[in-house]
Amino acid sequence: MESIIVFPIYILIIFIGLNFYLDKFMFYKKLSLSKKGLLTIFLSILLALLIRSFLVFCLIKLNSNLLFSGLFKIFLSFLFGFICFYIGYKVIRLIDNNDCNKTKIKNQNSKIEHKDNIIGKLRSQKHDYLKHLQVVYSLLNNGFNDDAKSYITNISNSFRSKNSRYGKVSYLDAIASLKYEECLLKNISFDVYIQDFIDNLIIEPNEMSSVLLNIIDNAIDSLSIINKDNKYIKLFVYEDEFQYVISIKNNGPKIYNTEDIFNEGFSTKDGENRGYGLYLVKNILDKYGYHIFASSDEFITEFTILIPKYC
Repeated sequence: MESIIVFPIYILIIFIGLNFYLDKFMFYKKLSLSKKGLLTIFLSILLALLIRSFLVFCLIKLNSNLLFSGLFKIFLSFLFGFICFYIGYKVIRLIDNNDCNKTKIKNQNSKIEHKDNIIGKLRSQKHDYLKHLQVVYSLLNNGFNDDAKSYITNISNSFRSKNSRYGKVSYLDAIASLKYEECLLKNISFDVYIQDFIDNLIIEPNEMSSVLLNIIDNAIDSLSIINKDNKYIKLFVYEDEFQYVISIKNNGPKIYNTEDIFNEGFSTKDGENRGYGLYLVKNILDKYGYHIFASSDEFITEFTILIPKYC
């Protein structure tokens, strides 16, 4: 009765182990599922019979010596336990990899859906532009040049009058859109919280864009190299009575030398031509009398830019 129960268990263990082992070979990977099953079950039964016969032979030979017989049985118990543990570990890894693949597929589907929405919006805009071009062409074709100019002017003014999602600083729209797409591809959450006030800065838009992009790009780089759930970058812009505050936070790895990162050539990453992004940021802000500070711990890294209202 015991052999009727135990022997199939041996076959099952050998069957699972053989599948993991044979999967390393190309000839096995090319077989169909049914052929893999038949081949593996045949080899499993054959190996189980051979191993059983060998063990019975060894036990008969050692039966006269109780000490060696006991040690042999202990060795077999440990070996069998190790094989079961190894196969169990492989099965758990297989289940874990399957869950990871499901998560990746879900994220990919989310990205595809987001891109489909963008494509739909672009098609809609293209349709509107074509209608406007047809009207302009018709006016010019019929000699109504002044009317065509007036029509183009009205369209141009309507586009200019549209408010930015983040206040009157329109370049923040471009930065937010660009970095949102990049972060989406790298499984990083990117959120922007900006008040409608920042419309009278003396800093040039291209220089402020350079400042923000350098800091955000550094955050993306640091988050891309770590394995962590719920990675995020958050951009906050707000004001108090005396100054504007721009804060860029991320939950990447800790920066240990926050006082030195704005020095020329200093970098926390390996490689040549590094350590100039934050140095450039500091120089731009110093030129306008603005200030930047960095703080970092195991949970949050934050760059804070202070812009005085009254100079």
